[in-house]
Amino acid sequence: MKRQSPFLFLSLPFLGLVVLFLVSSHLNRYTIRNRVEDLVEEQLQATSEILNNHVSHFLSEDTPASEIFPLYIGEESIYFMALLDGERNILGWSSRFEGYLPLSLKETETRRSWVLESPVGRILNHFSSFSGPDGETYFLYLGYSLSSLETMLSRSRETFWIIFLSLCGVGVFFFIGMYRLQGRYLQKARELEKQTQEKERFREISAFTSGVAHEIKNPLNSLSLLCDLFEKKAPEQMRRDALLGKAEVRKISRIVDQFSAALKPLSLHLERFELDDLIEEARDSFLREYGRPPEDVRIESGAAVSITADRGLLWQVLLNLLKNAHESDPAGRIVLKGRRQKREVHISVRDSGAGVSPRDLPHIFDPFYGNKQEGLGIGLYLSRKIIEAHGGRIRVHSSPGAGAEFVIEIPGE
Repeated sequence: MKRQSPFLFLSLPFLGLVVLFLVSSHLNRYTIRNRVEDLVEEQLQATSEILNNHVSHFLSEDTPASEIFPLYIGEESIYFMALLDGERNILGWSSRFEGYLPLSLKETETRRSWVLESPVGRILNHFSSFSGPDGETYFLYLGYSLSSLETMLSRSRETFWIIFLSLCGVGVFFFIGMYRLQGRYLQKARELEKQTQEKERFREISAFTSGVAHEIKNPLNSLSLLCDLFEKKAPEQMRRDALLGKAEVRKISRIVDQFSAALKPLSLHLERFELDDLIEEARDSFLREYGRPPEDVRIESGAAVSITADRGLLWQVLLNLLKNAHESDPAGRIVLKGRRQKREVHISVRDSGAGVSPRDLPHIFDPFYGNKQEGLGIGLYLSRKIIEAHGGRIRVHSSPGAGAEFVIEIPGE
């Protein structure tokens, strides 16, 4: 899968949810606005009918219109009122617009209710007619403030943006986490596929090599016996040739054994032990084999760490890494370090040699790969094989001229 595929796979549903949330919120506010306006219009119509009766009563008592409206204009939601005669002439009015009555007679001819945009907000207008005590037709014009609705919608918008930004923040963190998780999954999948291909390849090589090794070992044993016999019975001047032949036979036998060891499946014998003891044991064996002074290999350890692993195989890995460090710089200093890192145990071997070239770095753990004159290039491959059998991994940090550090990471308790 290409790298942009998981990005699109995760981002498109997220963007779709964001768009769906925006659209649904807008429709929800639109529905609330219309529904509330309908309710206010119904309420204003009922209020108008009541006021029509009241105004008709006041008119029957010959109360001037200018004295009627100040009694009602104190209501918080009523912004203006006006009384018109049958010819639609204004008889009296009162307004909270500082003496301004926003009346459009043209609007009253086509509609009974409409919304007016004003500096103080949206005003719902209502125009109705009623019969006075003298039988004449009068018109009542009311303006009802929708400020409470606007306040509610404003708070709704604020709440929406708070929720939206919170969801976006959570979504971004979730997206980043899922993207990283997807990347790790793809990396693990590629590693698993590579390991599967490698195991299949070496299974075929193992079947072929085991047969070849069996066919070679028998003639080698016979040849070794002949060299022993030739050494005993040959003249003095030919014994050196016999010893040389015997050494070459042993070399061939050792190469065959190394091939078999590289291709043979591992069987772990787990036991619990102290990591520091294993590190010191591997260090002492290395110093004895190469005759180097103790100060050439320094141990840096943290708190005491217990580990459950195959002690013999892990000792072989450390010895291989120490030998590799020695071959990189026979006179250089080596640092061994063991510590616990969260739920893992880390062991590192750092040298001061020439380092690993960028060309060799991707293949350093490949079998039979190397530029050394001695050996078959299977030491690091066997080390990786042993660590992976423990459920861990081994990696290397290096740059030319700055030495190399091999780090073993295996599961802890």
